[in-house]
Amino acid sequence: MPDLKMELKCSQSDNRGIYYAETKRAMIYLAMHESLDDLYKTIDHETYHHCFNENGETDGMDEHMEERVIYCLQWARFDLI
Repeated sequence: MPDLKMELKCSQSDNRGIYYAETKRAMIYLAMHESLDDLYKTIDHETYHHCFNENGETDGMDEHMEERVIYCLQWARFDLI
């Protein structure tokens, strides 16, 4: 799988993070997070976007569907316990 480039930015944004499929780059905005755990969730979230894109899974999903799948993946460990 091609490498994901992740940049951590100190500046503020309207987003916590954003993934650019064209350049395989994710930007994480540190100022938008309240805790280290919150930051880890955003890093995971943007990594899921990259994995879906690289494996062709986004072809059959719109943005809302993709966000819902990621949300379910991130909370699955709590539902399984």
